[in-house]
Amino acid sequence: MNILNSLRDIVSSKYVSNADYIRKSYSRSMNSVIEDNLPDFVVRPENSEEISEIVKIAYSERIPIIPRGGGAGLQQGAIPYKPGGIVIDTTRMNKILNLDEDHLTVRVQCGITWAELNTFLMEKGYYTGNVGPNSGMSAVVGGGLSNNSYGEGIAIYGPVTKNCIGLKVVLPNKNGDIIETGSGECKYVKNPFNRFGFVSDLLGIFLGDNGIMGIKTEAILKIYSKPKFKAHMSFTLKRKSAEVALKILFNCRKKGYLGIFRAGFVDSSLVRASMIKILPDIPPLDENLKIINPKGRSMLEYILIGENENIIEENNKIIEEISLAEKGVESIDAQKKIFKWDNDKNEYWQVSHHIWGALGPESTGQSAECRIAMHNYPELTKGLSKWTLENSEKLQAVKAFPATGGMISLCDHTTISFPIGLIVWNKPEYRKLNGELWDSFMDAAIKLGVMPYMTGLRYSRSLIRTGAFSEQFLNFLRTIKQSLDPRGILSPGKYNLGMYSE
Repeated sequence: MNILNSLRDIVSSKYVSNADYIRKSYSRSMNSVIEDNLPDFVVRPENSEEISEIVKIAYSERIPIIPRGGGAGLQQGAIPYKPGGIVIDTTRMNKILNLDEDHLTVRVQCGITWAELNTFLMEKGYYTGNVGPNSGMSAVVGGGLSNNSYGEGIAIYGPVTKNCIGLKVVLPNKNGDIIETGSGECKYVKNPFNRFGFVSDLLGIFLGDNGIMGIKTEAILKIYSKPKFKAHMSFTLKRKSAEVALKILFNCRKKGYLGIFRAGFVDSSLVRASMIKILPDIPPLDENLKIINPKGRSMLEYILIGENENIIEENNKIIEEISLAEKGVESIDAQKKIFKWDNDKNEYWQVSHHIWGALGPESTGQSAECRIAMHNYPELTKGLSKWTLENSEKLQAVKAFPATGGMISLCDHTTISFPIGLIVWNKPEYRKLNGELWDSFMDAAIKLGVMPYMTGLRYSRSLIRTGAFSEQFLNFLRTIKQSLDPRGILSPGKYNLGMYSE
């Protein structure tokens, strides 16, 4: 079979390529510590049926297929593990298929970005609650659902997967079967409205799967009315700031959700770094901090939402009472709120862009971003500090900077997110050691009890390498994978599964 011609027959010559420069581009994501593994082909389908036809070819010829959205993932989840295969770029599949205001849902193709979707919804008075990851200018809905992404709104709405009630999925089998999950499983349900009820929660197999179980082509998401009112609260903390901040957040959670749309802690070291020029050509991240927090103290910040000003005011009082009950906590003047700029302009999706290039040109992030229970934070930071000391010589050899604390975001219930990892220099002579340090850092984090934000190729293999799962669980996972993907062609290498199992 001539694979290139067969792919052209499906999507036309315009949307498939084996050109070197195209293949090179699709061998990269947000990280560059490994040698490029170029795919054989890159194809850009328009709908579920075209993906199904591509899968049939891949299955017949035993060719790996790697779904890709915006390529904004931080764990190399959208690139080939080894040279070869077909990268399926889903970003042409960016249509809003149905806004159902009667059931408060929206059906979209999974290649639409979170920013595009929420821009459309906000013009009509809605949004997706959790508006997607910080990379939402390029990150697509399918990627967010694959990674169980958090983002703006997670503190009250939960991760994006919690708000998904249905998926259309192409299975990586001989026939490229297309299935509906959620209440759409039943042909008599004209307008899907709920996640499960007919059988087990089969939708959940494809949520947070990091792209190993099926190719997501359409999603049905809950939508919510944009809140009429919001309030911004900020506090500074003098001492033992992270521990105090977590105590405050935990005590707030004991009172319920209190309309908290977003809550975050920033350590004084990062606050001060944001106020100065680190390098001549790198401007301060936020010069306003010099005005609202001139002493550069740690900060705890909130956005509250609600339909009624009185309700927000009551929640504001509860949070303020809980916060100011702790020694060394002071409230920042109401007109000087750090969250006000990005929230008022709906620029949720730019808050992490400063990490790339933070140390100067050619510096980049190697994320080990994770979730952890609030009460495990001290143990985690202590363990990562120990790792840093043990690896200090290697870190110095490549001038890498470990991020082992300093920022905390409140997730659902008593879970917090923790953007740990390494900032490294993207130089060929550093690449090998950068990769070794990255793997070692993630191994240490796993053994300290974290739950990865996204697993991709990197974290998923760390989970296997560290023996995180029992053999019984791994056999269960392998059984599901083999049932859906008999020849192991979809995203091979993740979790050591598929064609590249080791």
